[in-house]
Amino acid sequence: MKTICFLGLTALSFALSCPLSAEAASLPKLVRIYPLGGQKGTSVTVEILGELLSNAQSVEFDCQDLVWTKTLSMSSSKISGIISILPHAALGSHLLRVLTLDGPSTSALFNVGQFPSILEIESNDRPEQAQVIPTLPAEIQGRLDGSSDIDIYALHLHAGERWIFDFRSIEYGSSVEAKMILLDAKGSRVAFNDDRNDFDETPFLEHTFDTAGTYYVKLDQYRGPRGFNFGKNCAYTLRISALPSISYAAPFGATVGRTTRMKLFGTALDKLEKVYLTELRQGEYSRMTHPYTMPIHFRPDPPSASQLARIDGEVISRRHDQAEVLLPIPTAARAGLWQLWGESPQGISDGVKIELTDVSEYDETNVPKAVWAQEEMVINGSLQRPAEQDIYQINVAAGQPLHCWTLAAQLGVPNLDTVLELRDASGKKLAENDDVVAGQGTLIGNPDSSLFYTPTQDGPLTLLVKDRVGRGGPGYQYRLKIKSEKPSFQLVTTPENFTVPGGGSAEIKVHLIRETGFDGEVSVWFEGMPSGVVVPRGKFRADQRFEPNADGADMIIPELTFSIQAPASLQPGVYPVRVMGVSAAEEKRPEQQLVQAQTTLILGPILDLWNFIRRPLPYISMTVVEPFEVRLSTEAQSIDLRRGTTATLELKAENLPKDSDVQVMNLPSGVSYRLLGWQKNQITLSLEATLDASLGLFDISAEAKVGNRWAPTGP
Repeated sequence: MKTICFLGLTALSFALSCPLSAEAASLPKLVRIYPLGGQKGTSVTVEILGELLSNAQSVEFDCQDLVWTKTLSMSSSKISGIISILPHAALGSHLLRVLTLDGPSTSALFNVGQFPSILEIESNDRPEQAQVIPTLPAEIQGRLDGSSDIDIYALHLHAGERWIFDFRSIEYGSSVEAKMILLDAKGSRVAFNDDRNDFDETPFLEHTFDTAGTYYVKLDQYRGPRGFNFGKNCAYTLRISALPSISYAAPFGATVGRTTRMKLFGTALDKLEKVYLTELRQGEYSRMTHPYTMPIHFRPDPPSASQLARIDGEVISRRHDQAEVLLPIPTAARAGLWQLWGESPQGISDGVKIELTDVSEYDETNVPKAVWAQEEMVINGSLQRPAEQDIYQINVAAGQPLHCWTLAAQLGVPNLDTVLELRDASGKKLAENDDVVAGQGTLIGNPDSSLFYTPTQDGPLTLLVKDRVGRGGPGYQYRLKIKSEKPSFQLVTTPENFTVPGGGSAEIKVHLIRETGFDGEVSVWFEGMPSGVVVPRGKFRADQRFEPNADGADMIIPELTFSIQAPASLQPGVYPVRVMGVSAAEEKRPEQQLVQAQTTLILGPILDLWNFIRRPLPYISMTVVEPFEVRLSTEAQSIDLRRGTTATLELKAENLPKDSDVQVMNLPSGVSYRLLGWQKNQITLSLEATLDASLGLFDISAEAKVGNRWAPTGP
């Protein structure tokens, strides 16, 4: 689809922007939702930007607690409507997608909050234009739209008040990165933050105000040396609250069927009254990368928050910077990731992610002198001091594969970048690993470590855990996991919204993510395809390398492309399918380690396969839709239009019945269109601007309606 952008300074100018390729535009896609969230128990009017959305029928969420109640307007590039958030909806990120006659869209995130939402009002770029926030706490829903945009908010505060300013974007479905500056009434800097930690490049400030008065919060986006901006996906939520802040926990894991004593660290923890865990939902896997080593469940969420698994804990002691809690983990609790929450009179604090396991767990005080006898185990450790190195002795057997890996950054530990080193009794280094996958911050990186080694002889080895640059402190907690397993691989498919027209064909890609040490061939096949659909097997070669880090910007990910033909007799609908893989070396063995492919939500300023925003999706599916052969296209790249003038837009039509309804959508005030001519497959439209036409940037689209289907303009 081509979207025409209406840009004005002293004059009006249309710029025609296209998707990267025709393939990228062939399926409905979501680019941004604004506002990025809303308060539970309220209704929110939202604007969804994307591509190929004209034939939308409904909006689907990951649960029944969010409901699309009304569509207000709809075009190829934009849908507006109302979301009703039920009072008991789960806090945090939720997945949504638009269901259309052309198939489902890609997914996006919408966030449920607990405080009143306030929409940003432009212009608020300068202190004298600052938007006044009348009451706190609040969740400000804003946009840093365009590279020059700055947002400033004014607050009237009292002496002694403690407030947290939490800028939420990257891990909540947006791409925008910003810095936050707190100013007093004279414009002097009170506090500043750019990145809250090494792995979350969004700002976070906590401040107790000594003096009453007016203060300003200034949000200024990252532009980089080349004036980079984050395009349309530039929404954010600025949550201003007095909540207790939970920075980290020790340990941040527990064993199913046992009661775990856990220490929480942060600020205002003396206000905590209750703590509890909830099983992680799809939208909460905020640190998912490829490859990943944290446990991930690819399954649908419960229909309602009332059905979400919950474990209540007990606060047994508390002070400002620390609290101690008991978490009785029932035997019926499922192993995997859970979210820790804290209740206080100020509201509900979202804490860290906790891993529940059903294997042996130790800490540094009770770990055996020589660990691992071919059983899976976990050691909860910490690097309490700078330059500290933790060393563990491991008994190994010749030929018995060993896998050691850490969980820290993937679960939200702020700064630890682990390195694992394995040495023999003489001190010789046998293996080393720094990152599961290298990269740049939250862009494509996973700084946890994963080391594979197969010993050649029996005996003790030493495993060393350290921070990459020698840092340490109370918050440098990690979970060290040890298991006997060989390196393997992961499979992921794209697009997430794989769609085939009845009687037609479409392509689905399978991507190979190799774990370090696995370099074999991989056979891939499909299972569960509907009757009449035949898909040949495929095979990845051993020389197809997985190299995601390169220079920090390039990614080499092996892929196989499968063309799927849907018989004309196949009924429209959604067909879940399975994509399986196995190492070719094991293919003919009676015991095989099968790997099932998954698919994920992908968002980011650099799309394709970069690890920016990912969330697990429940299953891979093939959607079959009614075929639609009508096409509109244009070669125009830009259209200049001044107030009081006209310009033409030339369209090429394929299979469009003569005198069909052709419209230009989303025109700003003062701009109209009319049909000038229709000769065979060429359509000429006139765009006309009045002398007082609105100036600014607007997305518009030319579309034609045939029956109940719209055909937007494509490349």
